[in-house]
Amino acid sequence: MEEGARVKLLAIAGDKRREYFVTVRKNAVYSTIAGPVKGDALLESGYGSRIDTLRGSIYVLKPTWLEELENWARRGTQVIYPKDSAYMAIRAGLRHGSKVFEAGLGSGFLSASILSIICPGGKLYGYEVRREFYENALHNIRSIGFGDCIEAYNMDVVEGLKFLENESLDAGFLDLPRPEHVLDEAWRVLKPSSPLIVFLPTVSQIERLVSTVDGDKWIVESVEELLLREWEAKPGALRPLPRMIGHTGFLVFLRRI
Repeated sequence: MEEGARVKLLAIAGDKRREYFVTVRKNAVYSTIAGPVKGDALLESGYGSRIDTLRGSIYVLKPTWLEELENWARRGTQVIYPKDSAYMAIRAGLRHGSKVFEAGLGSGFLSASILSIICPGGKLYGYEVRREFYENALHNIRSIGFGDCIEAYNMDVVEGLKFLENESLDAGFLDLPRPEHVLDEAWRVLKPSSPLIVFLPTVSQIERLVSTVDGDKWIVESVEELLLREWEAKPGALRPLPRMIGHTGFLVFLRRI
């Protein structure tokens, strides 16, 4: 491990545990519930090690790409949580080499879930109309090593899709206030039977989208919502934590026919 490395510290003191995400500096000292730990000690110990303290233990772990994104990414927008983005990518049937499009890049969290599956060999065509969001998303995606599989454009998705061939893409993803405006062009570029997955925060947006869908071009497969509840892993007292990730958005699954 070298100075400047990103590290996840899992500190355990008695029946309490807490995670800390730090960028290691040689002369720094990091406070945890298990006690302070010096940057020198982290650099000497390396990933996968345990440092014992008077109050407990500190585990030195290498962050996953998702943890790097969640803790070091620039956030210019509300992000799509992993419980939604990962499910969307899996439900789309993505695999290495898939070619897909996404509109509304935001901070790049959904893009990262998609790219983690389709790279290498795949391609994500991303569209974002806001310049600052476009630059932010690209920065975040490149910071976790997924930059080679994305072609991102600072433009409206309807205009951007016009440059792609008919029936050339395996799936589409929309995180837009008015996704119904994209349906015709999405239908043209998607292969028959391909999924179009839409993330929407409100019921009124779902109603507007579903009422706009052309039944000769699309099937509405389902409308779903995911809730995530973590449990406290304490021996003899296993129970759900009082806080949870509740409503973040609705997922509308369409299939192109």
